Amino acid sequence: MARAPKRWRQRPEAGTLGKELTRRSGGRCELCGGRGEVRVYELPPFPLEPDAERALLGCASCRDALEGGALDPIEARFLQTAVWDERIAVKLAAARLLIALDGANHPWTREALEAIDVDPETGEFRAPEPEVEESTRRSRR
Repeated sequence: MARAPKRWRQRPEAGTLGKELTRRSGGRCELCGGRGEVRVYELPPFPLEPDAERALLGCASCRDALEGGALDPIEARFLQTAVWDERIAVKLAAARLLIALDGANHPWTREALEAIDVDPETGEFRAPEPEVEESTRRSRR
């Protein structure tokens, strides 16, 4: 049986990113595009100082889902687009929600998960494999 994810408490310091994230998102949820109750959501684990690369503007529904709340797979199809977002925090948050939905038996969730390189255990991007120079590859053969 899977363990419940650790619940991280949002810290007030993340609010200092509000203006920057509002400009970046146009005042909309960066995951689903909604406008209702949009607030800063910092992705755990938190860096020492609040960082826009680890935060996003999220509506109440998306923030609740990121905290472990229920997410309807039919309504969550916006995640297919969000995993391709250029903003790291948005892409990572979408990946974490897709991982949570993975057991929902919807083919689109599996397809979207295959498109990203996130470790399902940690919910973080996998480190890229170090590139091996061509001369080193030849010498190994």
